Amino acid sequence: MANVKIIVKNESDKVQQFLIFNEKPTYSESVGKAWTNVWGRSPGTAAEHGTTHFSIEEHYYAVCGMTPESLRTDLIVSTSDWDEVKLGTKTGKGTLEWLDIQEGGAVFDKKKRGELEKDGSFGIDTAAYDLTKYEHAFCGLGMKSPTPDQGEVLPVSVWRAEPNQKYQITPKRIYYISTGKFVPGRVVDFAQLGKTATIDFTGRKQNVATVIYNNELDFLPVKYSFDDNMADENH
Repeated sequence: MANVKIIVKNESDKVQQFLIFNEKPTYSESVGKAWTNVWGRSPGTAAEHGTTHFSIEEHYYAVCGMTPESLRTDLIVSTSDWDEVKLGTKTGKGTLEWLDIQEGGAVFDKKKRGELEKDGSFGIDTAAYDLTKYEHAFCGLGMKSPTPDQGEVLPVSVWRAEPNQKYQITPKRIYYISTGKFVPGRVVDFAQLGKTATIDFTGRKQNVATVIYNNELDFLPVKYSFDDNMADENH
């Protein structure tokens, strides 16, 4: 069931498609350069009065795979393996994944899964493989698709997976909405997206955010509200 929902209303005079992104998590320095992926894309949303929504399950996944070339803007990234993780809390440890290369592909070895003692975080440790042979291995953070017609786990932020590393990842409850036609998984440069709306659920009890895209091709301030039905579904 969705934890939170984002409603986007299109009051512009053109049909729009809306994209959603997750704010980059806080990473350990070992990550190096991390990239942002398109997380979801709405169908065409009617002009003047159309509405679309993104339903978000705030469950987190470690993701990994191989890309055909080095990570860069506009490259489309597909997840080949994923594993749902627990974030560390004051009373419990988070998940520590073990990434290895098996049969030429990046995978998580479930038998070597461990625990990470860091509040709000999970970890990915990598095996001692040959980087010259597997320089296009990646890992990162994934979440389930926020669009109703898809349920797969998609990458939201990834980086090159190097051998013998210890990565720590702390997800954030911050999301961005923009217009566009990019497919989920595509690596993007935020500077190229134009106008965006920022939705920040950090510390909020409200579980619904509503944003309007107006005829000046800009987003109005986000309004937050509470949906009792969603709260009941999640208990």
